[in-house]
Amino acid sequence: MTEHPAVAFLRAAQGVAEERARAAEEPAPLLWPTHPVEFLLAGQEVTTPETRAAEAHIRLHLPDAVLRRIEAERGILADHARVDRRCAVCADAGGPLEWPCPTVLGLARAWGWDAADEAGQAG
Repeated sequence: MTEHPAVAFLRAAQGVAEERARAAEEPAPLLWPTHPVEFLLAGQEVTTPETRAAEAHIRLHLPDAVLRRIEAERGILADHARVDRRCAVCADAGGPLEWPCPTVLGLARAWGWDAADEAGQAG
């Protein structure tokens, strides 16, 4: 049984992100700010809406956060496994959905999977 291209894409994207997150577990000091973000401009600390937004973005992409999301998504993918060409979860809920279900395809799209690619490569 061949893996659906969206699922293969999802697993590969998660693998790359996991490698990068593990490699970045020892961050550079300027990328591991305390709260609030402290930028030094002309010897002064500056906290603005922009620096607070930058801090939120950086924290969202810290290695621990990325690894937690990957672990959670892999759990969702395992739950929504293929059983007789249908999604185990969605089929149990009475849905006639073929696998991969919208949940699995949504995870793949979140990582950059393009629905146009899906139509051209599904198998």
